[in-house]
Amino acid sequence: MREPAFRSFLSGRLVAGSVDSYVAYCSRVRRELGVDLDADDLSEPALSSLSLRLAQSGAPPATVRNCLSALRAYAEFRLGATAGPGAAMRITAEQRAAWKANTATGPFNLWLDGQVRDERGAFDLARLHDLAERYGVHKRDEYAGLNPGQQRMNLGNLLRRVVPASVYEAAPEPPAAPAATPGPQGTALGTASVGELLALYGQIMDELRERGVVRTGNSPVGDYGELLFARAFGWTLEGNSSAGHDAADADGVRYQIKARRLASPIASRQLSAIRRLEERTFDHVAAVLLDGSFKVLRAIIIPYAVVQSGARRRDHANSWLFMLEDRVWKIPGVRDVTAELAVAQAAI
Repeated sequence: MREPAFRSFLSGRLVAGSVDSYVAYCSRVRRELGVDLDADDLSEPALSSLSLRLAQSGAPPATVRNCLSALRAYAEFRLGATAGPGAAMRITAEQRAAWKANTATGPFNLWLDGQVRDERGAFDLARLHDLAERYGVHKRDEYAGLNPGQQRMNLGNLLRRVVPASVYEAAPEPPAAPAATPGPQGTALGTASVGELLALYGQIMDELRERGVVRTGNSPVGDYGELLFARAFGWTLEGNSSAGHDAADADGVRYQIKARRLASPIASRQLSAIRRLEERTFDHVAAVLLDGSFKVLRAIIIPYAVVQSGARRRDHANSWLFMLEDRVWKIPGVRDVTAELAVAQAAI
């Protein structure tokens, strides 16, 4: 880690205390996860993997988010540093887009793309692992918890180091894949991962809200929250919307599932209305907070008694409201399940 140069890079953007914090968070990742910040992959998919590992190690969600911000800053510093001594460190959006475009169409990626797509042109994860293993890269089990897009990025970076240039520089250009359903800016929706689709949806909804077309961006949030909890714990989702709960576990314990997408750090954490609270139609509320790109921020399982004591009656709607503030995680009897949902999300 090039600490003096990184501090110089940050000093023009952050106050001194924040500079110290960013350096400390980067050092923590380097120390606890064994990451070489000057050599290892710091792309967004790789950073998602690192944040998952931090969560699994027991780091609080706030620490995971701060480490991720610091790593993004180091990635930008590292990219800017390749321009040479004395060059401006700030990389414009246009420069970064051009760099990505040139990398995507370089000989290695063109060769790799042709190796890992099936006869229909769809990305085949099994082919990617078979190819990696031919070059001595065995990550099938280690990467099982990552989504296909993350595995594609990580394995691609590892293969770039071990595949001789003579293999791909002389390789013929792969045939064009069958056209996939195009999305905004040419995104191939048919081959995108679930995470990529949700991130794109979040960006679209944010832009539509800015333009006054829609007032909220929460349409898929509830269903996605139910999917995450069902995958994480093996719960059976309830098909009857009038049952008063959304899922049940193998012992018949009932869960009402809530999800909230926070488009900004100051967004309201008020969960959607709870109906028939006094009838006790559920045993626990399972709730997850998602960021603007639908990544898991925090998740929790709250006993009925805690919900009942903390909920606020809304008479005109005949319902109850519950605010999922940070203090709720400190209440005896609740269960922090952030790591479990992060693992489930990575596997979808």
